[in-house]
Amino acid sequence: MYYYSVNFLGLYYLGWKIYPVMKTKILLLFAVSIVSFFTSCKKNSASKPQITFANNIAEGTADANGEYTLTGHISSAVSLDKVTLTKQGQVDPFLIDESTAKNKNEYDYSYLITGINANTTIIMDVYDQNGGKSSAQFLIKK
Repeated sequence: MYYYSVNFLGLYYLGWKIYPVMKTKILLLFAVSIVSFFTSCKKNSASKPQITFANNIAEGTADANGEYTLTGHISSAVSLDKVTLTKQGQVDPFLIDESTAKNKNEYDYSYLITGINANTTIIMDVYDQNGGKSSAQFLIKK
């Protein structure tokens, strides 16, 4: 027997009668598809590393010898991989810390920066072992 019918999804069928067993299978397949769609999406629950400078101040003054010790704290849900320091405007970092910061989730850092003869902005990049990256800038005045 041929007839027109509307199913629960609002789709129109022209053809043979759809038996209740077939409707149940279609409904089950639809439900499984929806559940798997929402549960299989990648969830990025780990946040990026957090960088704080000593006293929450992002600038300091170099001494008479052009030296400044950059201190603060790094916190990360994922173990750290490395920390790099780069002078603004330069491509290559002048300091790469792949040893003291590695595999830590909490890290109190202290980096001596030398050769400061003018106001200099230092860019700190912190990488975790999942590829997450955070950056912060610190101004050293001369």
